[in-house]
Amino acid sequence: MSPEFWTAFASVGTLVVIAATAVAAIIQLHHLRGSNQIIALNEFREAFESPELLSARNAAFELTERMEDPAFRRSLERVQTPEWFQRIQYAARLLETLGGYVKHGIVSEEIVCDLWSAPIVTLWTNIGPAIVVMRRTRGPATYENFEMLACLAQRFMSRHPSAYPKDLPRIAPPDKWEQEDARARAATGIAR
Repeated sequence: MSPEFWTAFASVGTLVVIAATAVAAIIQLHHLRGSNQIIALNEFREAFESPELLSARNAAFELTERMEDPAFRRSLERVQTPEWFQRIQYAARLLETLGGYVKHGIVSEEIVCDLWSAPIVTLWTNIGPAIVVMRRTRGPATYENFEMLACLAQRFMSRHPSAYPKDLPRIAPPDKWEQEDARARAATGIAR
């Protein structure tokens, strides 16, 4: 066999080795991305279940009343955030960060929205009006990743009213106390 044949054969062999290496690298990067995403989502879950976030969520519910006070709204326009609002900022910053991760593809929008769309939308509904007031002096980019995340979560919830897969039967036991509890609520005048 001629030297040209062996050169061509070696070139093809080199090409096959390089192609196999590239495929292996792509597979490894895919697994690495998945691992990084799991780490980021677990860290977010831990932060989302923290006492700090629980405190922020409770404070966010009170925000609706406080927003009716013109003095409180003026305090949100200041560069120095009011001390009371700083508890809420923990939630806003956490969701701002998560929104950035989603926007840049670091974590999956689908996974984030499947797991946390309802609390994200609830927090935006409660905190959003304060953020709008803060934007008067801090600019429109203030917490825009949080707003984007809430928008994505709302869209996800409208497309997926239930997270339960449609092709799986429900296996939850019947609510055998529903009527009894409804009668008790009616008797005491407690609304659901």
